[in-house]
Amino acid sequence: MRYVHSLINGTLKKTIDSQVRENPATLEPLQEVALCSKIDVDQAAVAAKDAFQVWSQTPPLIRSNIMSRIVELIKNNLDKLAKINSEETGKPIRESSIVELGGVIRTFEYYAGAATKILGNTQVINENLLSMTLKEPVGVVGQILPWNFPLLLASWKIAPALAAGCSMVIKPSELTPLGTLEIAKLCEEAGVPKGVINVCPGLGEVAGAAIVENPFINKISFTGSTKVGKQIIKNSSDDLKKVSLELGGKAPNILFEDCDIDSCIEANLRGGFFNQGENCTAVTRLLVHSNIIDEFTEKYLAKIKIINQGDPLNLKTEIGALISKEHIEKVEKYVKDGISEGAELLIGGQKPDNLPGYFYPPTVLRLQSDENILFKEEIFGPVVALLSFDSEIEAIELANKTHYGLAGGIWTKDISKAIRVAKTLEAGYLWINTYGGIIPETPYGGFKQSGYGKELGLEGLNEYLQIKNISIFTGEEIPKWYGDN
Repeated sequence: MRYVHSLINGTLKKTIDSQVRENPATLEPLQEVALCSKIDVDQAAVAAKDAFQVWSQTPPLIRSNIMSRIVELIKNNLDKLAKINSEETGKPIRESSIVELGGVIRTFEYYAGAATKILGNTQVINENLLSMTLKEPVGVVGQILPWNFPLLLASWKIAPALAAGCSMVIKPSELTPLGTLEIAKLCEEAGVPKGVINVCPGLGEVAGAAIVENPFINKISFTGSTKVGKQIIKNSSDDLKKVSLELGGKAPNILFEDCDIDSCIEANLRGGFFNQGENCTAVTRLLVHSNIIDEFTEKYLAKIKIINQGDPLNLKTEIGALISKEHIEKVEKYVKDGISEGAELLIGGQKPDNLPGYFYPPTVLRLQSDENILFKEEIFGPVVALLSFDSEIEAIELANKTHYGLAGGIWTKDISKAIRVAKTLEAGYLWINTYGGIIPETPYGGFKQSGYGKELGLEGLNEYLQIKNISIFTGEEIPKWYGDN
């Protein structure tokens, strides 16, 4: 059984406390994970503070070249990283290699280019005053990661921070720490100075809290639950850290009467069941026009029946295991509660007997009311709730009837309707006539209780920068104010 270390100032370290993590698909012991204490985190923050002085002064072109080398090292280690990812998460190996690591590579490639394009502005205020702005790295960044896309979301945070010139202390989930640690080691192999990237696995209430409260850490970037995000805001308020939050979601996907049903089936399968539904943008509220819901449901269920669920390391597997015993029990309870509130179970809903791990099948329920718990709360599993609507206005009202506002989708052949509806939906990332796939060039982040701030795009880079204005007097003599009346 392997041991997952912390990485502090370029050195792999064991910690006083640790815990054994099981493989969620086989239930066999997988790895012993270091659990960092406040002392460990504080040491990492000091290392990051010292390394920031070096990395922030490294010319952007050199940072860019190092990041390009990171890309090549990730490509060279793709099979190893994919296997680690699938063993830790339970997701299919095809998702790990093609989708998740494909996204990691694209993210580092994008920000390798962006590192040399951090630009300020100049403007002439008057004949004697010139103003210029500089964009400077914000400093040491605390990055707290979830377990559902550990490699991809690590790249979403590490790559723009490196491009901006920041150093960091990263807390991966204690359930999925090894992939993040391996990425950090590859970054150092590529030339990132020791101490720029420090990895501190651990529990949120210990290591995570220590990151949020450490005085040397200037910014927090958190991806996780809305409940924890709110606590981070409170705990970081003493020293007014910069904070960006990507929190929960309850994405609606609206299928209007004129949509091409056959063409949207595949996208809705991905939307609901990709990554076992452990996805903040998962389609958990499928809103279908009443005139087509029966036809859509018949075709949808027929496709779901042939989804291949099984061993994550088998290339033919299309849906794997959920992350943990605690999580599968949470998903099971949501489904049972939804049925008790009147939802009709159409498919799934019962753990398969022939698989040993935390497997839960693709599950679809038809709701009779938007008051059902399955309509209101984030499930974070392969569970889709179907609800019909009769008009555009009703569809919009249903879609917006949530305190989340992360993502959503619209299906119609009428592009005017699509854009009109998109402008009214309270969500930060939308798809029209497709669903899923977040690319590095586009800013990603939510509204309402789905958080604030952006990841990806130039907007994501700006989260790691602070703007300084410099006003320059170019005249011959400062105008007199005192003693000249």
